[in-house]
Amino acid sequence: MYRFFVQPQINAVTQKLAGYELLLRSYRHDYWVTPTDFTAVPMDQQVSLSYQEITNILKDHQNNPEISFNLNREQFTNRTTIGHLIHLKKSIKDLNLIVELTEAPTLEELHRYVALYKAFDIKLSLDDVGTDNAWSPAIQDVLPFMDNIKFAMQNFRLQHRQADLLGSLNTWRKIADMYQLGFTIEGIEDQDDVKLAQKYNAQMTQGYYYSKPVPYCG
Repeated sequence: MYRFFVQPQINAVTQKLAGYELLLRSYRHDYWVTPTDFTAVPMDQQVSLSYQEITNILKDHQNNPEISFNLNREQFTNRTTIGHLIHLKKSIKDLNLIVELTEAPTLEELHRYVALYKAFDIKLSLDDVGTDNAWSPAIQDVLPFMDNIKFAMQNFRLQHRQADLLGSLNTWRKIADMYQLGFTIEGIEDQDDVKLAQKYNAQMTQGYYYSKPVPYCG
């Protein structure tokens, strides 16, 4: 059994709700857990599940919050996946959809597929910059095609790299400015993290300080 949990995304300046990230979970041994293989769940099933969640969310919010949906590189470059997402975008009026890329595509793949996403106003965000998607010439090629980048502070803490966090955060803030990208900081755990995100001019914030991923209840 699968379903999407949601985690709120907060406007860093106003501290008001601005969106939700949809996070796929599977039910195993009486617990909801993160699947080990996201591609094992057919995309038509994922889109069907997300449709239910998104319609519930938008019914309760009149300000059209952003909805983020994760894809890995294999899914991003799959034409069937793209077709399902286009169908989702067309099925829900005024859906503000953002695809978060957990893996950076190649430049060739971007040239081949980005136009399909852009044609239907599906925005692209590169996830986990500074850690899983560390700076490299390949990442540099990807950035002009993105609308947003997402910096995950929790990854530095999990990797016991707290000493590197501020330096990397500063670097990626400058990169966001250079490429005119939106800047999201996740891993917000306390009020000090909120102030840090504001200091680095993040547009959006996300983390356990606001809420863990939970089933959407309205």
